[in-house]
This record gives sequence, C-alpha cells and structure tokens, in this order.
Amino acid sequence: MSTPRSPLRRSPSHDPLVGRPVELDDGVRPEPARDHAGAPNLQALLEDRGDGAEAPEAGDDPVGLLRMLEEGGRFHRDRWLGRIFHPGKVSFRETRSDNSLHVTVDGNRMSAHVDRVSPLDLKAERASRYSLLRVAAHNVSGMAGDLVRLLRGRQGDHRCELDCQWWGRPEPAREPSEGAAPAPRPPWNVQVELRVAGRLDESRLRQALAETLGRHWSDGQAGALEVVDCPDETALRAIRVELQSLTIPLGSSPLRVRLARRPRGDVVMVNFHHAVVDGFGALQVLRSVARSYAGQSQRPSALDLLALHDLPVAPAAAVGTRGVWLYRAAVEAVRNLLTPPALLVPDHAGKKPGFGYHVVNLPEDATRALIHFDHPGTSTDVLLAALHLAIASWNAEHGRPGGRISVLVSANLRSPELPAEAVGNFSVTARVSTSRRGRVNTAVALEAVTAQTGRNRRRRTGTALLEALSRSGLLALWAKQSAIVLEPVTGNRNVDSAMLCNLGRLSEPPAFGGDAGETVEVWFSPPTRIPIGLSIGAATVSGRMHLVFRYPYRLFDDDAAHRFAQGYVHQLRLAAVSPRSTGRPKPVGAALG
Repeated sequence: MSTPRSPLRRSPSHDPLVGRPVELDDGVRPEPARDHAGAPNLQALLEDRGDGAEAPEAGDDPVGLLRMLEEGGRFHRDRWLGRIFHPGKVSFRETRSDNSLHVTVDGNRMSAHVDRVSPLDLKAERASRYSLLRVAAHNVSGMAGDLVRLLRGRQGDHRCELDCQWWGRPEPAREPSEGAAPAPRPPWNVQVELRVAGRLDESRLRQALAETLGRHWSDGQAGALEVVDCPDETALRAIRVELQSLTIPLGSSPLRVRLARRPRGDVVMVNFHHAVVDGFGALQVLRSVARSYAGQSQRPSALDLLALHDLPVAPAAAVGTRGVWLYRAAVEAVRNLLTPPALLVPDHAGKKPGFGYHVVNLPEDATRALIHFDHPGTSTDVLLAALHLAIASWNAEHGRPGGRISVLVSANLRSPELPAEAVGNFSVTARVSTSRRGRVNTAVALEAVTAQTGRNRRRRTGTALLEALSRSGLLALWAKQSAIVLEPVTGNRNVDSAMLCNLGRLSEPPAFGGDAGETVEVWFSPPTRIPIGLSIGAATVSGRMHLVFRYPYRLFDDDAAHRFAQGYVHQLRLAAVSPRSTGRPKPVGAALG
C-alpha cells in the first residue's frame, strides 16, 4: 500500500482530488463515473467501485484518496448499521477514539468535522465496528454540546466544519429575474499597509513580487502594481479607499499593490483576496517579498498558495431541509428571549456601498501599558474587553443601552508542521459575548472575556479539524474554501456588533533593508462579515500599536467613525491605568491572533 501523498505536492501527470478529465502525458482523458441522471457525481463514483476493486493510488481522484485512507486502516467506511445514521450518504470515520475526523459525501458535496467522541469500538485484534456503548457516548456528547450552546447563547457557538463542493456536476445556469440586476458583492479582502522610513525602488519591488508569487503574479495585469504620489494623509486615505474597494477575481493575481510615495517614507499598500490569505498569511507573503527585495533569499522560490491549487472543489452552497430551518429558527428564538442581542447603533449612516477606514496610532507609553497589563489572559483579551465596553457606551449614548453584545475574534490555527512556503487562510472566528452584568466595569468585562477566550482555546474544534485534515492529506480542501468561519448553530450572523483581529507584537516585521530603512508602521484590517458590521485590526511594531477601524458607510460616516474610535481608545486607556497594572510583561495576541 502506498503512503498517502499530501496535496501540497502534485505530480505533473495528474492533480490530486481531480473530478474533471485531466490531460495526461499520453493524451488519454479518463471519463468520470456518472450518476443515474448521467451527470458526473462523486457519490456515484464511490458507490460504483466494488470491494474487490484494485487498491487505488494516492492522489488520483477523490475516490482514490478516500478509499486509500479506508484500505490503509486509517478510516472506517460506514456500511449496514453505520448507514442508518447517515442514510443516502457515504460516510468515513477516522479510526481514533477521540477527536476523530468524520467525512461524509452526499452527491458532489464533501463535508468533514471532528467528533470529540467516536462511536467506533477500536480493538487491535479486530476490525473497527460500532459499539452501542460508544454510540451512546457519541450521541450524549453531541447533545450536551448543543445544550451548552443553547444555554450559553452566542458564547457557545464555536463549531468548525469543512464543507466543499466537487465540480463533477456543473451548476445549472440561473436566469436573472426580469428587470433585476444582480446586487454587487462587497470585496472580501484583507487590507495590509507597511510604511518604511526611506524609499523603495519600483523595479526591485516588482521583481520581488514576481519571485515570491511566481505564476500567481502578473506584472502586466492592469492595476497589479501602481506607483502613486501621496503628499498628505488625505491623499493616502483616498488611495486606500480606492484600492480596498477593488474586487479581485480568483482567476487573476490574488492581490493588488500600490506603492505610495510619502514625504515621511514610502507606503506599500496591499489588497489581498481573503480566500487566499488571512492577516497572518498576508504578513507571511510580505515578509517573503521583503526578503527577496533585500536580497536575503539564498534561493528565491515562489510561495505555495494553497487556495489556488488546481483542485476541482469550491465552497458548498447552503442547503437545508424545512426541518433544519425550523430547528434553527426555534433555537434562535429561544436564545433571543434569554439574552436579546444589541447591535452597534448606526450614526449618520448613508446608503452608498463601500467602506471607510480610520487609523489610530497609539503612543509608546499607552502601548507599553497595555503590554504590561497584569491579568490572566492576553492583550487580545484587553482589546476585546475594551471593545465590548466601547460598544455598550456608544449604544447607551444613542438611547439603546443594555442587551447582549457579541464580537467575533480571529484565531490563528496554523500548524508548525506546515511547510514554510505553504500559505493559506488558516484563521477561524470565535464569538465572545457579554451581558450588561458583565460590563459593569473594566475588571468585570475583562474577567468575562478572558473566561470565554480561555474556554475557546481549550475546546476549539478548528485546531483539531486542521490537524485531522493535515494528517489525512486533505488540508488543501480547507484552503479552497473562500470563507472559513466557526459557524453558529443557527447560521444567523446578524447578531455580532464587530470583529477583531490582533496580529500581535511583530518582533520581525517585513524588512526591505538598504535605502528603504526600517519598517515603522503596519496597518491591517480584516473584512467585515455582516452588512453593517465594524471590523478592527491591530498590529504592534516599533513599540506602537496600530489600529484600523473598517466601517461600512451604512453604519458610520467619517465623523462618527472618528468619535467611536476615540471612545474605544478611551476604554483602552482606562484599562491601562487600572490598579491591576504592573510592570510584568504579558504576551500580545499570542492566543487568539
């Protein structure tokens, strides 16, 4: 039996997990199996192969990969009794007693999640099989998790799943409604900006981008890299809004770059497609670009952008039966009765689409006070607690006090075992909520937030899922998803007031060297996930914390965003002067990014 090959390395004769015909060296195009309707279908491929079929080689196609895992003893395929739990589907369970990967195939849809308790009885002297005792423990564990999520409200919505669609069955073309034009979708991007103390050479920057991104960089593409003059902050702000408003198609280079000439030093402004990288991945790309620019790469090689692998999979479309819809609606109603949500109150909101950006540079003394804050959690917890208090204060000033406030916070799930050149979106979000009683002062809010983030780190299923996908050779499937989130049980995302992501203290920011000088500023913001949501990105470099407030114009105008940012910084300063502050340093953003 051959050893499973990771989808990070591909054979020149075929692609892993191929569902569409692939041109081989001899010109032969294998024909995929088809379902009863005559269309290519992943489940039909799995069902068509009998038990006596020759063992497939790793990486040939989805059937080959899944059957290889099964026949290698690492996965149990549900048959007979097992199919009762997933009727009409093909189901594979990893042969582990806990944190077991469970993969299901329904038509062309492939889903995967991690079961904390496996229903399988695993004995070394016999084949894996279901055990009534293990099944009962598995079901009790699942029901207990659902109950905890229900009783805790938004605080318990921390489940992570892989859900992707194979291209074997083409999606039917949909005719647009008569007289209706499709609504434009907002850019799903990551904003990153670096300011250096000196000046950058345009040609060297172009060459560094080409060396780092390889075939994913097209210098001849319109708008790939443009040089602009920005004599003042107003001009820089206009270029930022223009650049970040661009929607990047995945078929092109996954980023757009502006080199802004400033009197105080040049600024590299980048718009990254979020399907390809998160904030941490964007920094990884820019570090590689800076090393190439500075001539520090001994053997320049292009990064491996996992989301751009030629795999015939994409995020699956949302589906659900009427029963599932009713269940989610009922859970949502109960939660809202227990703890009604409180969204961020709009102020001078307009109707135009798009986002504005407000930046705040904390002084060194304020940054130092936050880093040295004495508490059980991290500096991300301080940022979260201050954000909850700032939202509560803002809402009270606008006549809507009280209610449950929920904030999404990014978690970096990168594995140290990943190759250094592998780049992807490996962040998920967790929901952190507070009630009015949890926000009576800074200390109480910080205690409530720290308790949740600590619990999230201990129980986070996303880490277990990525580890399981990595050891099973399925990690590239995760990277192919355009949006990775910890989905709430109900699927309702209109309960979150804001999103926060802290890149932490950058001890080694991208360094271009030479005439470019030191990298003195790093600005970053994640995309907002709801129509009227606020997102805040934080990064600390050169002893100062840099905050970016990304706000939709349907929530704030520029003046309202400035006033909200002032209120947030005020809450941060209150935390810094708390009697709990000491001189002992605490890690910045180490836990939740």
